[in-house]
Amino acid sequence: MNGRCRYIALTDINPGPETDDIQSVIRLLLYSNEIDIEGLIACSSCFLKKPNMAQNTTILHRLIDGYGVVRSNLLCHADGWPDTAYLHSIVSDGIPVFGQGEGDGFAEPRWKDNAGVQAILSSLQRGDPRPLWIGLWGGANTLAQALWTAEQTMKAETFTDCLQKLRIYSISDQDHAGPWIRARYGDRLFYIVSPSRCDCDGAADYYRATWPGISADRFAHGSEDGVNRTNGFTGARRDLVSNRWLRRNIRIGSFGRMYPRTKYIMEGDTPSFLGLIPNGLNLSEQPELGCWGGRYERRQPQGEPFPIYTNARDTVTGMGGKPHCSPQATIWRWREDFQNDFAARMQWTLTSDYTAANHPPIIEAEQDTFIVHPGDTVRLHVTAHDPSGVPCTLTWFVYPEAGRDFSYRVPLAVIDRGTVALTVPPSVEAESELQIILRAANAGSPFHVRYCRISVRVISG
Repeated sequence: MNGRCRYIALTDINPGPETDDIQSVIRLLLYSNEIDIEGLIACSSCFLKKPNMAQNTTILHRLIDGYGVVRSNLLCHADGWPDTAYLHSIVSDGIPVFGQGEGDGFAEPRWKDNAGVQAILSSLQRGDPRPLWIGLWGGANTLAQALWTAEQTMKAETFTDCLQKLRIYSISDQDHAGPWIRARYGDRLFYIVSPSRCDCDGAADYYRATWPGISADRFAHGSEDGVNRTNGFTGARRDLVSNRWLRRNIRIGSFGRMYPRTKYIMEGDTPSFLGLIPNGLNLSEQPELGCWGGRYERRQPQGEPFPIYTNARDTVTGMGGKPHCSPQATIWRWREDFQNDFAARMQWTLTSDYTAANHPPIIEAEQDTFIVHPGDTVRLHVTAHDPSGVPCTLTWFVYPEAGRDFSYRVPLAVIDRGTVALTVPPSVEAESELQIILRAANAGSPFHVRYCRISVRVISG
């Protein structure tokens, strides 16, 4: 079975003035050999209540055409790139009105045959056992309508199976359909979201969310302490999301030049699929372990009828050597890596010569899970090199927030290249788990990074 994640994006893409959805679509297309895209659906949102669907789907088709120009080059660097005929076929328009409430923008008979609704239903009913990820870049009313329609037409057990196949990552709440979905079906859903008010005033809640860690350092959408809503957050490398960096590294070649300048926030919707890229760190089914798309805890915030995956906090040493603790830090801690990975892929669009571009490292772990007792010493060993055989720079670190019930400081002792040892403190009593990450960066420019995640499970007795 294909191990790639299935993905549908519901995007409030439009010509402007905010063009971050266009940026995110370009990045998504450059990972379309790693993620199985099953739908690109234009939708409404609190910022686009009356979308021009023909205009917005035209933008999607234009971006696919741009990808098609460089696809032959991409195929020289990796396999699995979808052809443009397929990508054009999965573009559709969602419900062209704002999702105000049940019977007003969703959950009403007039939208049951909407193309976007039918696209979601088709994917849900496909005989594919893999989960189906839905990225809500805008409003959720097209998804809500699809679920409402399915509930009316399917047997109860079939509908429950469909719900349990869904994995939803919402960029906050941008209409009233998201809260409605969680209230009606949330006991059976995997849903990642930082809840917010559902109209244009909801942007005032974004400072609490995780996803602004992608690039919102200078804006009220980002807040290190969860209180300051005016100055954004500090600690991350701002130069990596600047228009200057994008001009030099992304806005190059025929496809890269389609990537627009950032006016406000770069790629605010990209966190919804960053965690689906197979890089050795990302574990899409376990958001509590942290990934490029952030880290999330399953709990029931006040006002939510059921538990959801929502904000967690990482403490990360940022620029200037100071620690920073916030939900946004769970994303920006990886910014240098995911930006360089994107830039290296954009280089693939420029040439058909495999040797003229950089490619991801190859990592092999001797063992990725250890079961130990208090006081035990274990050795962790990996090999890592890039496809040309050149050794990589290896960095080992403990990811404490991703562990379980493990509050002890455990130093890693370097034995030799690719090997470290750790000793579990004898005082550890309760069963717990420690997450160790190996980061392997190759020497290219832009560089690629891959990871190895090793779990050390401590059991008593």
